[in-house]
Amino acid sequence: MNIKLNTLTLRTFRPDDLAFVFSGLSNPVVIKHYGISYSTESACLEQMSWYQSIAEQGTGCWLAIESAGTPLGALGLNNICQEHKNAELGYWLLPQHWGKGIMQEALQGLLSYAFNELKLHRISAEVETENLKSQQLLQAFHFTLEGISRDCEIKEGKYISLMNYSLLSHELKNNRP
Repeated sequence: MNIKLNTLTLRTFRPDDLAFVFSGLSNPVVIKHYGISYSTESACLEQMSWYQSIAEQGTGCWLAIESAGTPLGALGLNNICQEHKNAELGYWLLPQHWGKGIMQEALQGLLSYAFNELKLHRISAEVETENLKSQQLLQAFHFTLEGISRDCEIKEGKYISLMNYSLLSHELKNNRP
C-alpha cells in the first residue's frame, strides 16, 4: 500500500527496511517514550514480522513514513476492530526529523485513510504522561483526553501512567490542525 501525501509517502514495510526500523527502535531518544525496543537487528526481525502479520490478519496497518525515497519513521494502527469500528494509534520518528511537521502530515494522511477508507469511527492513543510532544501532536488534531491510567505499566523498573486520547471520525473532518 502507498499513500501519497503532499511531501511524504506512507508505504508498506519492506524486508530491506530492517536496518531503518532497528535504527529507530534501538535509538534511546526514540524509545524513551515508546513501548518497544530492540538491542540487535536480528531481534528486530520480530517487529518486521509483526508489521506483516497484523496486515495479513486485518488487525493492524503500520506504514513507513518516507520522503524522496528515505524512510523517516513509522506510524500505524493496532487492534483494528471492524465490529466496533475502532483502532489504536502509534507512531515514531527518527530524532533528526523532529520539529519539521513530518508527523503532522503523516498523521493527517493516516487518519484520513482510517476514517475514509477503513470506515473506522474511533481512533485511540495512549501517551506517557511525560511525553509532551506527543500530547501536543494529538491535541493539534483535536484528540480528546479521556483520562489517565495511573501507574498502569512498569518501564525500567518504575510505574508509569498513560494518558488516554481519542478522536472520532466526524471530529477530524471538522477540526484539521
